[in-house]
Amino acid sequence: MIIKDYLKRIENTNYDLMWARVWDDTRRGIRWLDDMPSISPGRWAVGYNYIYVMTRVLEAVEPDKVLEMGLGISSTLIACYFRGRSAEPGKHTIVEHNKEWIDFYTRKNPLSDCTDIVLTNCEDKIYKKHKYHAYENFDKIVGSDKYEVISIDGPYGSDRYSRRDIVECLPGILEDKFVIIMDDTHRKGEQDTLKEIESVLAQNNIGYIYAWYPGLTGCSLICSEEYSFLKSL
Repeated sequence: MIIKDYLKRIENTNYDLMWARVWDDTRRGIRWLDDMPSISPGRWAVGYNYIYVMTRVLEAVEPDKVLEMGLGISSTLIACYFRGRSAEPGKHTIVEHNKEWIDFYTRKNPLSDCTDIVLTNCEDKIYKKHKYHAYENFDKIVGSDKYEVISIDGPYGSDRYSRRDIVECLPGILEDKFVIIMDDTHRKGEQDTLKEIESVLAQNNIGYIYAWYPGLTGCSLICSEEYSFLKSL
């Protein structure tokens, strides 16, 4: 088992190196990434697989509204998109629970005029007898707005049904054409939530496409059928 785990980690590390190279090649042709500050994906931050997929999604979909759960490297990328886009106005909403992290991150990382960080508490909730971390009043924060792109990388992960705030708001906050990207889907808790998202979409007769991008941490994409080409990224 130790050898098997070791070989698996080598495989995933190679995936990360591949995504880093692919993203570096991809960004060369994207104008709004010209002023992208240096980033350090991995560890607690999203990996290069996530950064690559989000870059391709933003470039292809050209969303007017993006909802982001968790402030971090992905926020810098999305803010670059909004700063560089020709169409105005746009809306980039970030939900974050850590005030100290917000103050530290925003001092060193420029966001955009379209970016709004909503500070809320992190609380524990129970679902199917399992405790998970949740954003307080998340449903009120997102309200009746609809988003083309949703990024899920917060709050802290849970053993089961991790980061499932979004489930209670679906499908109401989705535009007809949408993309949901979720980080850390190599973990059981996030996999639980992915299955719930798919279940809600199926119950509402909403066709969707699923794609998985492996690395040291996995990330997954769920999108409307109009964006089926994203599965081939």
